[in-house]
Amino acid sequence: MKKLKIRHFIQEPSHCAVATTAMVSNYYNPDVTYDLAKKIIIDNKVVKTTNEGLADGEIGLSLNYMGFKKVTFVMSDLNCFDYRWAKLSKNKLLEKMKEARNKINVDDREQIRPLYRWLKKKKFDNKIIIDYNFGKYIRKFLNDNKPVIIAFNWNMFFRCSKEKNNGREDDIRGDWKYHSVIIYGYNKNRAFICDSHEEYYKYKLKRFRKGFYTISWENLMTIMGIGHIFLPDNYDKDSIKK
Repeated sequence: MKKLKIRHFIQEPSHCAVATTAMVSNYYNPDVTYDLAKKIIIDNKVVKTTNEGLADGEIGLSLNYMGFKKVTFVMSDLNCFDYRWAKLSKNKLLEKMKEARNKINVDDREQIRPLYRWLKKKKFDNKIIIDYNFGKYIRKFLNDNKPVIIAFNWNMFFRCSKEKNNGREDDIRGDWKYHSVIIYGYNKNRAFICDSHEEYYKYKLKRFRKGFYTISWENLMTIMGIGHIFLPDNYDKDSIKK
């Protein structure tokens, strides 16, 4: 398959979601830049500041405000959701999410609450799919010449130590991080990745520094684990201003 032409943006710390939303928007609208993406996110009150990164629902809402009238979120996070919800209508799913957002583990509430706010926005055609067959959705979307946003376990793929919130390595009390990237093409064996990160790509990781690399499908599905993908669609260039 041919590779889509993606403009590579270099992210600021913790801004991988901002960069990926900017890159996928720039694919449809060359006027969208990294700085414009940050401005749109702040101006539309998605978050007060992007310094702490974006939760999943905030990523979805950012894509909406950048011009995507339809955004599909494919996920398999059973900490927040249940597979019995997979066949529910959108309204029924919202009811379940509303019930769960104050009952699930406190840490997981930080994910389900923004997702609930995003999904209930009536002016956008947003959707949540509970499934783990990520490859099927990725390939189908790319076959339509549309880039995909995915999140994977950054520490697992790059074999790096876990970190605490202050960014310092801590192999005992640290935590692993999700990292958002763009998939812009694929072949039988591999997916083609555009990665906005640069800060850590040196020494043993220097081959990733240019931001373009490949991951085998087998490894990709492993490092995604309970990760997720965003399928931004129905782009409206006139919905944003420079």
